Amino acid sequence: MGEFAWLEQVATLSTMLNTLETRVGQGSPGMPGLEELKSGLDDLRLRTWSLLTAASSDDPHAFQERFRTRRGREMCQALTTDVRTGRLSGRQSELPDLGAAARELATAVKEVTKKPPTRKPPKRRGKGVV
Repeated sequence: MGEFAWLEQVATLSTMLNTLETRVGQGSPGMPGLEELKSGLDDLRLRTWSLLTAASSDDPHAFQERFRTRRGREMCQALTTDVRTGRLSGRQSELPDLGAAARELATAVKEVTKKPPTRKPPKRRGKGVV
């Protein structure tokens, strides 16, 4: 397997963004998928930062797990605040799907963090018998 072509990928992204900027500059009407692209690029940036930081860590896998967990917690807390304060409109069609995903995540977290039942030590029978 060869090396990943970092420079080619960056050049492709730059070309794509230049094209989008030109379209917006020409007054092109709304571009479907632009919000998704922005979210994807944000995620790419954060995950790249995580990889760079993890590479210098004693335990890169554990670092990445902590990073993703913290980032997810921050996103959930921010969304909760936005919904409760009305900053995020209740008219958003994606809200029910978000709620379902949050419930599914909560269930998965409960399952993975359950501690196995502790075994009670055997009762002693009589003197000196274990």
